[in-house]
Amino acid sequence: MKHRPILVAVIGYIIGILWGLYFQFSIVLYYIPMIVIYYISKRFFKISRIHSFKLLSIHRYSRYLKLMINYKVILIFIFFSIVSNTVVIFQNQTYELLYEEGQNIQAIGKIVSEKIEKEYYNLYQIKLIHIKSPKLYIQVNKNIKLEYGDEVQFQGKYKKPSGQRNYQGYDDKQYLKILKIIGRVKVNQIQVLRKRVANPVLQIANSVRETIKHKIEIIFDDDKADILKGLLLGETEQIEEDIKEGFKIANISHILAISGMHISYLIIGIQIAFEKRIGKRKTRIMTIILLIIYTFITGFSPSVIRAVSMQIVAISSKILYRKNDLINSLAISLLGTLIYHPFLILHVGLQLSYLGTIGIFLLKPNLSKILDSIFTNKKKLKEKSKLVEKIKEMLAVSLSAQIMILPIMLYHFNIIGIYFLVTNLLVGFIIGPILILTFFCILFSVLILPIGKLFSIFINLGLDGLFFITKIEVLPFSKIYFSTPNWIAIVLYFIGILFANFIYKIYHTKNGNVTYKRIKNLIALFFYKWCQKKKKYIQVIFISLVVIILLSNMPKNLKVYFVDVGQGDCTFVITPQNKTVLIDGGGSLTKEFNVGKKILIPYLFDRGYTSIDYVMISHFDQDHVRWYYGGFK
Repeated sequence: MKHRPILVAVIGYIIGILWGLYFQFSIVLYYIPMIVIYYISKRFFKISRIHSFKLLSIHRYSRYLKLMINYKVILIFIFFSIVSNTVVIFQNQTYELLYEEGQNIQAIGKIVSEKIEKEYYNLYQIKLIHIKSPKLYIQVNKNIKLEYGDEVQFQGKYKKPSGQRNYQGYDDKQYLKILKIIGRVKVNQIQVLRKRVANPVLQIANSVRETIKHKIEIIFDDDKADILKGLLLGETEQIEEDIKEGFKIANISHILAISGMHISYLIIGIQIAFEKRIGKRKTRIMTIILLIIYTFITGFSPSVIRAVSMQIVAISSKILYRKNDLINSLAISLLGTLIYHPFLILHVGLQLSYLGTIGIFLLKPNLSKILDSIFTNKKKLKEKSKLVEKIKEMLAVSLSAQIMILPIMLYHFNIIGIYFLVTNLLVGFIIGPILILTFFCILFSVLILPIGKLFSIFINLGLDGLFFITKIEVLPFSKIYFSTPNWIAIVLYFIGILFANFIYKIYHTKNGNVTYKRIKNLIALFFYKWCQKKKKYIQVIFISLVVIILLSNMPKNLKVYFVDVGQGDCTFVITPQNKTVLIDGGGSLTKEFNVGKKILIPYLFDRGYTSIDYVMISHFDQDHVRWYYGGFK
């Protein structure tokens, strides 16, 4: 910790953000009494040195903590947590108090997004010119055509985003904060004042993005074009829900969010094109420039910022002949991202991207050793040793990332596909050629379209392979549903995984340092003490389990929950014997929004249930029984 001040800073910054989001008061009010208590305890409760050995001793083990955390570390942590906490509280007030519900807004702004097509209107992001505020969504009649960079004058009524309508349900207010959007305006009047007046760099980046999308749409069929736009640009809005569901069940939906894998293949493509012609050093400089351009083209998504910033730090260290520290690179990247926009800590893509990278860094070395011990018979595999090594590498990377992101996946999606090792192994062989060939396909299609179409023959084969992998959902146990874990379970999971990884490292490191030897001796002593009083400890554990089981099966109060499903009725009942009863399920009046899939099933997962004992229907009106039950027992 002493040698990584950026890591301390980013941990403090994250704590300050989370404190502001969930406690909504200044963290300073927590630090002041804690400091007072510390100095009072230090002054009046001095701990005498303990000469006799004790296995569990605060004085014995606190010295290890002091070696890692000194006053400088504490000051850095406190400073950055206070800064981020203050920023979040201030921004929350801005989002809450700037406009009132139903307020008439008349302003001038610039369109800063492409249109999002809805059933009855088009949606655009707009940045106000003369007022300092976050962006707005404007709802515009479908007949009105607007483009990125247009300066418009508009008038309409402001609509505040809603919070959570159900227990742990979708929070529109929180989602819009991630996008830096304060709310929506239903436009009554709008007039285009000037065309294409956005920032020239952003305007060019948008034009390049639109050109890439146009070329993809010309060369490929609709479904494949949508997938490629997701792979290259991170735009997944147009991908059909059934296709997204197939990718999710196959545990390969991460390839649709631009990540380190995509950036790595982009770098490989650049190296193939330029390294032999201009040399390694110039290629590295060109790579940094192209990565920055790519970040602008993809619209600064959190996963792209993470991957690009880390790669730029790594490449820069090679240019400057310095050693790259992955943890520092990761910390610099995350700190920069959160300083740019603190609410991105809530972005699912950011959480998965950074946790996956941390998992690969921490768990991959030990998992590689475990896989090496499995592939022991190398004589028979001698001719295929390169293939075996590649498979082991891909398995170790996939396993380490999946283990680390597992609780976050369960928290957001409530589903696990047990074939993820097979699917990710197959994708590992397919996705690289698809991405590299697509980069060249787009480049050549801009110059000579027929050459671009020639590349598309091989890309189509790769995409067909991806679609085939998603068909794994027809296999038994391809998707297992879980209830939403709480934050205590998530924290305990991470502690358990990191502890197990650390213990494995201690016992499988040759010539370990003094600390490793002390910990091994401590574990041996623990088992010695356990064996001495084994029967007593087993009795205590057995009695504790019996008490827990009895308490969990005791009759509880009747619970009745009225679920907000929009235009419809739905009631969820939990009986004193913990039986579940669902009365009606709401109704989907249009195909655009599936009430059962989007609201009801997530609600039941969040309540901790993956099955229902009884379903009752009061009557057969559309707003009572038309709900999607996909995957439920």
